[in-house]
Amino acid sequence: MLARRLALTLRVGAIVFALSALALVAAPQSFLEFLKIEEGPVGYSEELVWAMRMMGVCLLIASVMMPLIAAFAPERALHQVGVLMVGICSLLTLLTFFAPAPWGIGKVAYALVGALFTLTYIYGLRGRRRNHQPQL
Repeated sequence: MLARRLALTLRVGAIVFALSALALVAAPQSFLEFLKIEEGPVGYSEELVWAMRMMGVCLLIASVMMPLIAAFAPERALHQVGVLMVGICSLLTLLTFFAPAPWGIGKVAYALVGALFTLTYIYGLRGRRRNHQPQL
């Protein structure tokens, strides 16, 4: 049960990461506008647009690896990945709160998605404890 929940969370997370990655690579300016990141006097700098595209490529790598881990990793490895993802999703949520942008639909959406995935990974790590026998 633990492996199934974590694997499903990894697969759904991979879809979210892939959609974000494609948006970042294809239209980084639109993504910045969605998050309400302030434009400079001549628009977004080339450096910022390049950095957003590079972030998209990094997310694309993660979105490819996550379903592979879900499909082929043993339960112990899934548990370890789940623990790491709790930290990563928590950090994503925290950094979203401190993003240098006003609160808008994009910032709220990213904070909620990060918090939801954090809680989902925690739930997946809990496993089934119905038949758990404490060792004395």
